[in-house]
Amino acid sequence: MVNLSSFSSIHFLFYSLVISLSSTVICGGIETDHEALLKIKSLITRDPYGALTSWNDSLHLCDWSHLYCGKRHRRVTYINLSSQGLEGSLYPHVGNLSFLRTLSLGNNSFQGAIPQEVGHHYRLRQVYLYQNKFNEVIPTNLSGCFNLEEIGLSNNELVGSIPKEISSLTKLSFLSLFNNKLIGGIPTILGNITSLELFSVRGNPLGGSFPNILSQWKNLREFYARGCNLTGTIPHEIGHLSRLTALGLAINKFCGVIPTNISGCSNLEELYLSDNELVGSIPKEISTLTKLTVLSLFNNKLTGGIPTILGNITSLELFSVAGNPLGGTIPDTLGLMKSLKEIYFGGCNLYGTIPNSLYNLSLQA
Repeated sequence: MVNLSSFSSIHFLFYSLVISLSSTVICGGIETDHEALLKIKSLITRDPYGALTSWNDSLHLCDWSHLYCGKRHRRVTYINLSSQGLEGSLYPHVGNLSFLRTLSLGNNSFQGAIPQEVGHHYRLRQVYLYQNKFNEVIPTNLSGCFNLEEIGLSNNELVGSIPKEISSLTKLSFLSLFNNKLIGGIPTILGNITSLELFSVRGNPLGGSFPNILSQWKNLREFYARGCNLTGTIPHEIGHLSRLTALGLAINKFCGVIPTNISGCSNLEELYLSDNELVGSIPKEISTLTKLTVLSLFNNKLTGGIPTILGNITSLELFSVAGNPLGGTIPDTLGLMKSLKEIYFGGCNLYGTIPNSLYNLSLQA
């Protein structure tokens, strides 16, 4: 016969042990967060707005400013110290904040290296370190943050190449690396990030040609590679990006023609192809891009005149073809662009008269 009182006592002891262990783990975890945050604070050499004043032993860390704790485990999940005028370096102990989901330190003056320990955060969703003075390489072990959705490292002084290991971040939708000192081209393997919606590397001396990856980026909405020393042709795969809203490829060394199937980018709003070495004519197919507001083609080698059918793009606000040996006359149909605010034709070998329809537009330039 089972002794019920003994059975109940065993259960009571078991649950007491579980609760005790859970409390110990949680308290230990909080202490780990507490120590890590104070270590981070210790390397801040300037805090002009007192953003870290509350980071001391007189308050529970979950009451400290600029961070949040999860309701369940009471561990630090969110740090936002952006635009606080902070100076210093980022302590490796940031890797001990094991429940961290968002790390936002943008628009400060952090310098030195981005700690490899950031790659320990498998729960991390967003990391924003933009507009600082980080001046070493992008940690390759960011791939350990396999839940990352957004990476913002723009406006730093980062060197080296774009890590190929980033290609394993299959949930990544936002990758902003612009205005750094990155070289080594755009890795082809980044095409594996099929979830990507924004990709910006403008202002990096990357070099190389346009990788054959666009057909894999079905979700891409914005692509910026202005001033990257890219060469070769603009791939025809560009026409497969039906969700693309902005394409910035200005100030490179692209040659060849503008792909006619760019008309497949049916949601395109901004197209920047200026300051390249593009030849041939302006594709008439561009006229089907009914959401286009910016068409910037200046300083190329385009010929064949201004297609009359471009007047169909009634959404256009800026149209620039200056510095191309186009020839021909100014089409009267451009007067149909009722939204047009800026138009540039300088140095295009145009002749004839300026159509009266243009005088009816509210042009600013």
